[in-house]
Amino acid sequence: MKITILEPKGYCAGVNQAISLALSIKEKHPRQAINVLGMLVHNSYVIAFLKQHGIGMIENIEDAPAESVLIFTAHGHEKEHEQIAREKKLIIYDAVCPLVKKNLSAIIKEEKHHHQVIYIGYVSHPETAAATSYTSNIFVYPIDDEFNFDAVIDPSPLVINQTTLNFLSLNEIHQEIKKHFPNARFTNEICQATRSRQEALFHLDEDVDAIIIVGSEKSSNAKRLYEIALSRHPEIDVLLIENPEQLPRTLLKNKKHIVISSSASTPLSLIEEIQNSLANIK
Repeated sequence: MKITILEPKGYCAGVNQAISLALSIKEKHPRQAINVLGMLVHNSYVIAFLKQHGIGMIENIEDAPAESVLIFTAHGHEKEHEQIAREKKLIIYDAVCPLVKKNLSAIIKEEKHHHQVIYIGYVSHPETAAATSYTSNIFVYPIDDEFNFDAVIDPSPLVINQTTLNFLSLNEIHQEIKKHFPNARFTNEICQATRSRQEALFHLDEDVDAIIIVGSEKSSNAKRLYEIALSRHPEIDVLLIENPEQLPRTLLKNKKHIVISSSASTPLSLIEEIQNSLANIK
């Protein structure tokens, strides 16, 4: 069995930064309770790793003990959480991805200049929740629903997007928006780590009879890799798994060439575990 691991692989720069920050915070506050508000990144292995180092996770900011340490996730945070944190006298650290932070800064700038923003993303994703909390002059273009173009009255709105979208779907949405707003200003903000992984799958032209996407079902960029693999290579088996135990050994037993792709929040060690498990399938 031939096994090919697509590049890039392992953590992206934003994930590396978030994990490094969390560990440095633990060193700085060794005796205080430290929690992340939500998943620092969307990977259960990372969450388990942080827990081993005494860094917990809470879903609601109200559950943070007063005067404890709270880390905002890489996806950004809702603006009102800052006021709640001050009221609870929390020690705050922000692990926001630099590209997400750039998007938030752009949205705040548009608010100051009285422009409207069209934000393309998944309504339930924390990155979208963060973006929409900074202004009432923002309109979400939902990936999985229709958009009300009549709600936007700005002839040149800023069009911005969640950083982990499917680059093919985003191009189609941009074309649709241009029909309604010829003077719209576009910022294609899919992160490079996400786009590079998607393009590697899109341009895959080797003789392959199975593709394995390694990542969490909670990870937007893992699910987008899965979508692209399915649409681009409908004739072969495509799997989304998070650990070696989920490998369907019977299905994969007679495969001649398996390609592994991974999300930007998947640890390199996990990819190697899955590679070794595949190599041992007889």
